[in-house]
Amino acid sequence: MFVDQSGLRSRQLRRLGWPVSVVGAMLAAAMGSSLIGVQSDAPAMGIPPKPSYQPTKGPLSPSWP
Repeated sequence: MFVDQSGLRSRQLRRLGWPVSVVGAMLAAAMGSSLIGVQSDAPAMGIPPKPSYQPTKGPLSPSWP
């Protein structure tokens, strides 16, 4: 079994782990703030109004002869 006596591997992992964890924390904070502080409706995704219902004067006739 290989054992790193100098501790170089753990220092390298710590040196890499801090920036990765900071970026992850920033992304989590951005996601949390976007879920909390935004309007619930999306103005660009508006649903068009439903057309008013116009009843016919009788049963519909078939369109074939």
